[in-house]
Amino acid sequence: MINSSIVITQYKDQIISWLDKNSKMESIAVTNMSKDICKNIYVGKIKHIVRNINACFVEFMPDVLGFLSLSDIPSEVKAVEGSLITVQVVKEASKNKEAVLTAKLSLSGMYAVVEYSHNGISISRKISGDKKAKLRSLVGESPYSMIIRSNAALVEDSSLILNEISELSNKLNNIVETGKTREAFHLLYKGDPEYLNFIRSIPATQYERILTDCPDIYNNLSMYDCELYKDDYPLSKLYSLDTKIEELLSHRIWLKNGSNIVIDYTEAMTVIDVNSAKNLGNKDREGNVLRINKDAAKEICRQIRLRNISGIIIIDFINMSCEENEHELIEYIKSLLKDDNIRCDYVDITKLGLIELVRRKIKPPIYETIRK
Repeated sequence: MINSSIVITQYKDQIISWLDKNSKMESIAVTNMSKDICKNIYVGKIKHIVRNINACFVEFMPDVLGFLSLSDIPSEVKAVEGSLITVQVVKEASKNKEAVLTAKLSLSGMYAVVEYSHNGISISRKISGDKKAKLRSLVGESPYSMIIRSNAALVEDSSLILNEISELSNKLNNIVETGKTREAFHLLYKGDPEYLNFIRSIPATQYERILTDCPDIYNNLSMYDCELYKDDYPLSKLYSLDTKIEELLSHRIWLKNGSNIVIDYTEAMTVIDVNSAKNLGNKDREGNVLRINKDAAKEICRQIRLRNISGIIIIDFINMSCEENEHELIEYIKSLLKDDNIRCDYVDITKLGLIELVRRKIKPPIYETIRK
């Protein structure tokens, strides 16, 4: 019996991809084929330089500006208004912020990410010990910077890794050279669709198959062991996608133990409240509170991944008077955060007992993406 799958299907006018474990959604990505510009590479034009924030605004599409740090600009590019510069979109525009750009171009593969900058090798933090040392030795010297992904640790044939790195390096070099001869706003490279980036972000050990009912997507995933679903019963109905999306956008999430968590979004931060719903009992109150808080912590970390919540996150757990239990909860949260493919850090616990987290922002929150 297959218990874990990456499922990809069309939902309204978007492509929804998610990791399904035992009929439970663990992570999700939304692909809008007409609007997705993340990872695209353009020839841009510097429009405004703002020295006091060490940044500039680059017009990379007609009348569309992006934010670029001056520290990202290569030394051979003259940072003056009107200069042409090759840039890549790393964060899409949000409601009140421009897209974030970088001049440190990169291309991603199944086993590695190659970046056009000073040489250096980083190994996924999920790879450790002898395997990390072997991979570092395998890659050796390179004129480019690169990141070795966790999937590389599962490969027995090292030539697959080296061939991919060579292919990505050559493609990146061609993009850079072509950019020197093109006019402003020229699209040099179209980023891979989000569902493909989603697959690459998940270690192969976390799923047993990739399943889709879209023939075009199936053909585009020829390098993966992907199955094409052909049954008359819709794939979205088979996995109750409507119900999963409704739960994903809901304000309150109920847990099996009878407690619930409430998620509120503000401009400055996301606030999450844990409610016992009178599920404490009279015996061993401290033990019950710890169990409820740990159950809530597990679901909260899952919801943070699913909803793509980023920035400052404040969590109000049920108060605990035992410092040992409080420490156990904090360590449990730290262990859960390691499963997140996007960096999410525990910061502190306040005097009022509020847990502070901060998560890197790459994509808009899922409620904005799905409702567009």
